Amino acid sequence: MRKLSIICVLVLTIFAITISSFDVEAAENNKNVSKNAGSLVIVGGALDSDNEAVYMKYLTLAQQYKGKSLKDVKIAIIPAASAEPIGSANAYKEDFIQYGVPAENVYTAPIAVIDDPSTKDVDESTWKNNGNSAEIAKKIEEVDAIWFVGGDQLRHVKTLVTPDGKDTVVLNAIRKIYENGAVLGGSSAGAAIMSNPMIANGTSVSALTEGVHLLKNFDQEVDNDQLFLTTGFGFFPHGIVDQHFLQRGRFGRLLVATQYNKTRYGFGIDENSAMVYYGADDSIEVVGESGLLIVDLQEAKTPKSKRFAMNNVTMHYLEKGDRFNVTAGTFELNKKHETTKGIEYYSKNPMATDIFGAQKLKKVLTEDLIDNEAKKAEAIWFDMEDDKKGIGFKFTFRKTNKTEGFWGRIDKVGSYAALNVQMDVEPITIKIQLDK
Repeated sequence: MRKLSIICVLVLTIFAITISSFDVEAAENNKNVSKNAGSLVIVGGALDSDNEAVYMKYLTLAQQYKGKSLKDVKIAIIPAASAEPIGSANAYKEDFIQYGVPAENVYTAPIAVIDDPSTKDVDESTWKNNGNSAEIAKKIEEVDAIWFVGGDQLRHVKTLVTPDGKDTVVLNAIRKIYENGAVLGGSSAGAAIMSNPMIANGTSVSALTEGVHLLKNFDQEVDNDQLFLTTGFGFFPHGIVDQHFLQRGRFGRLLVATQYNKTRYGFGIDENSAMVYYGADDSIEVVGESGLLIVDLQEAKTPKSKRFAMNNVTMHYLEKGDRFNVTAGTFELNKKHETTKGIEYYSKNPMATDIFGAQKLKKVLTEDLIDNEAKKAEAIWFDMEDDKKGIGFKFTFRKTNKTEGFWGRIDKVGSYAALNVQMDVEPITIKIQLDK
């Protein structure tokens, strides 16, 4: 009987990113954004209508802007990203009404690039230049909250940023109320636009194997697998924001994008969850079903390698009620999160072979490491070039004397947090041989 063996061989040469030079002006401006009084509710996509925690957090912040009651709050929905602008806007409008906002107080801004097939009397594609409308901008200045729908984040940018890269009058109005204390929210594509630069598309695999590509012409054809960075709105000043994060295994692309952007932090928020940013004190709170991953590259090193490699990446994983103060670099965890140090529940952690699978990173960080007696957890991704060899990456997650895990039952569901996990990424070659 023959046995199939897979041998992993580490490869170290120079990681080449085949792109044109990046105009980093937007990124540099993003790093120096001044503090403001506003807040952001950045949702990682797939927001359920019954997610009361996220919706009420958003509406409470809207009330606090001008001290209004819920029935007096005014919301403007920006539907441009959606392939069904009116349908998407109406779905969110119904949710806001469900949580107490009067229907007449929810305004759908006529800004879009695609005709909604569900409407017969209006061609929404004619709204593509409405970002320049002084009338819409005036209405925006009267609201307490803005909501950006999901879809394609490039459509938000196409409608609210001019071809020469300047803000339209509507985007200027949004910035004005945000700086004064209003709340901005968005899900999926509506989350991606919060940072500048933003991730336009791409997978973790393509990011690690091909590096960063730049999108300067919003009408150019792109490969959806490739990691493209482009102009975002920069409401969130502390690094790139990614979404659908754990569910779609996007930590590889966030890592590459953050390293390329030369910022310390990258933030990945999972589905049906929100990363709430408070501009007044520069802090972040996690709300909702899943969690937030923070990558910290302050101590990371990039060895010379033919393909992507990095050592000493610091990772933090937070869930509902956990907070992070970006300025201070400090954490305040949910009081129900208690340490797992010295009372780890698990004792075995076989290598994970599908690290970019749905929710796999969370399992590796939690059950395989911080709630495990093991000092490290390993994972790989690989792709076979033929029946004998392939290429991939090995990920080693390590405990240090600063690492600490937490677990608690919150809202009747088990919840984890992990601080100061160290990670190394190494390129590998896979070879297959038959054992006789």
